[in-house]
Amino acid sequence: MAERTRVAVVDDHSLLRAGVIRALTLDDMIEVVGEGASASDAIELVKAHELDLILLDISMPGDGIEAARAICSLPSPPQVVMLTVSEDDDDVTRALDAGAVGYLLKGIKAPELIAAVKSVRADGSFISPNLALRLLSSKAQAGIDPISSLSESEERTLRLILAGLTNREIAERLEVTEKTVKFHVGNILKKLNVKNRVEAALLAKREWGDL
Repeated sequence: MAERTRVAVVDDHSLLRAGVIRALTLDDMIEVVGEGASASDAIELVKAHELDLILLDISMPGDGIEAARAICSLPSPPQVVMLTVSEDDDDVTRALDAGAVGYLLKGIKAPELIAAVKSVRADGSFISPNLALRLLSSKAQAGIDPISSLSESEERTLRLILAGLTNREIAERLEVTEKTVKFHVGNILKKLNVKNRVEAALLAKREWGDL
């Protein structure tokens, strides 16, 4: 039997936080194991619980994006998903650069929130569709040819990124060192003119669809 996804929710608006928790618990395969109201709370929750995923607000005491950065620097961090009112492109980019693999807008309905959490767990990333479309459109307007410039090794690596694998898992799959994978990932980001793995995965998904 599949294990339940262990989630924590961190937002300084208590009513909104309660609503998010209530929405998540509608799904039997999601277990909310902790909640908090600040960046420091978020970091402590990650240290105290074996989380699979943590939902963070951006505008909370201590700054949600800085919390994401700190969490992603910890050993074996959970997946970090931002849940915020901000649709600002800079905030999206900063969050992804900090290590977030998801970016959701507040006001999302319960079924869509649950689906987004499951998508992150299955695919490794999720961005609210309108924001993803904007990111992709900006890359397209810049004249980017997202795939053809990649070497064979880089393309194999990108396909595994799209499948949600970590660098270590990619190294095991391709039977190379993790250092080699990091080298390929760096080249992929440069060639695709993107800043992080999530943007690279979005471009790959547009080109290849779901693998």
